[in-house]
Amino acid sequence: MSDLSKWDSRFMELADIVSSWSKDPSTQVGCVIVDKHQRVVSVGFNGFPRGMEDNPEKLSDKAYKHSTVIHAESNAILFAKRDLTDCVLYSTFPICASCASVIMQANIAKVIYRPDKANVKWTELNKLANSHMQEAGIEIQEFNL
Repeated sequence: MSDLSKWDSRFMELADIVSSWSKDPSTQVGCVIVDKHQRVVSVGFNGFPRGMEDNPEKLSDKAYKHSTVIHAESNAILFAKRDLTDCVLYSTFPICASCASVIMQANIAKVIYRPDKANVKWTELNKLANSHMQEAGIEIQEFNL
């Protein structure tokens, strides 16, 4: 295993830990952002905005949840509160088009994500997100270790 893939594995393991902080009963997603010196800049997980209660009724209502939850990637970018130019973002889930826009706006240089080949819906949404990020010059890599 190369030195780079060792770091990629470590950061994806950390993203897995962060994903366990999500209260979502169906999908826990974690994200880690690191700088060019491989220092952790921020982490995020999917969940309701600050101040909203994580009660089971809200979490089991898919329409409500999908319209309200902040994705792990956007949360990590918001939590960073600093310039993320040239950083690398690790996500335990495919990137959606909405998060891709936020990633592009944050000037993140590279995205490494774990694909979800079992879910056709996310695969199609991820293709759109990847084409947007590629157009913006962001390097994209599926994590398959």
